[in-house]
Amino acid sequence: METNNNCIENGIRLQDGRIIQGYRKSDVSMEDTSRKSALDTTGAYFSIGKKPGKPRLTPDEELQLRNLFTDNAFLILANREQILNDSRMLLTPVPVHNGIAYSGEFETATLGVYLEWWMNAPYSVLFDEDGTMSLIWFVSGSPLTGGNSCSKVYEDGRRETARTHFSDIWPKFADIIADYHDAKLLYQAYSLPEVIDILKRETTTEDYVRNITAFYRQALMALYNTKLANWKARCEEVCGQRTFYQRKWFNTLIQSRQDKVKSFYEGYMQREEALKLREEAVKAENRRLKKMMQDRVLPFKRYRLLKNENLQELSKMSDDLTEYGRKGEEALFPELADHPEEADKALYSYTSMKTEIRKYFQDAGAGSADQRASSRS
Repeated sequence: METNNNCIENGIRLQDGRIIQGYRKSDVSMEDTSRKSALDTTGAYFSIGKKPGKPRLTPDEELQLRNLFTDNAFLILANREQILNDSRMLLTPVPVHNGIAYSGEFETATLGVYLEWWMNAPYSVLFDEDGTMSLIWFVSGSPLTGGNSCSKVYEDGRRETARTHFSDIWPKFADIIADYHDAKLLYQAYSLPEVIDILKRETTTEDYVRNITAFYRQALMALYNTKLANWKARCEEVCGQRTFYQRKWFNTLIQSRQDKVKSFYEGYMQREEALKLREEAVKAENRRLKKMMQDRVLPFKRYRLLKNENLQELSKMSDDLTEYGRKGEEALFPELADHPEEADKALYSYTSMKTEIRKYFQDAGAGSADQRASSRS
């Protein structure tokens, strides 16, 4: 018999990797267990094949069970570890008609599906501005438009429309439901009234408060971490786009006055090359002076004077090069003065423009060389 990775021999693998014992049904048929989950084109899992032979609940019975679920959602949450360690509680069906537009309903979720979803999908747990926590219990919407009519429940049982991005919540919910498919066919499950009765009898106020408080902190931290990661990714994307269009803007400016820019670039490169050559000459000269000083041919004071004169010469050449570049770019690109804001200085600075000018003509030179090589071949 083939099963999914979460349903193993006599056990169920949870989202965190734990394996708990499953209590096998006595009347499981091979036909039942061969039923699979189908992956819809929208990415959600839906049931196909033979349907269970259990009698269908009446609308009133479903409503009573849904109310029982939402009225006790936080009690269920407070006892998450107990439920996740007992497959009969884990597989308790919750008759909520979740689904997505144009595709239909998901398979029936269980208490385990909801608990593992709340624990592993940060956007399934919501926090109001005052910090009040609520849980999404009804999942319904369109992956295409993002429109949804999801619902959340508060600790006091109040149910309200959940304002959330549908794409943030439904994929994980569908995945977990699919993970539970085979286990629901193979193993026994309590009814929802049975589970609620057990939890109410065994849960103390102290345990309830402690467990809800712990979950609150964990869920809030998980939500913040997820939002930070999402914002970081969005910032990186926006920064990348800004750099892309900044370069486009620079190149457009260069192309609009290419002859003048080329003349400026060639003059700048000549001065820069002269500075590099002079730097090498000064280094050699200073090494010669140092040796003369060490050989006592040149007095130390004279050595220091000559060395400082050489360094001052290099400093002046460097300053002159910077001034030549600044004045040239100011004359060539008066548009740069239109962005005085502090945040834009790095983007529209003369240093940035100089870098782009250099890159523009280097790329152009490389392109010309490639064309010459192609023509020769």
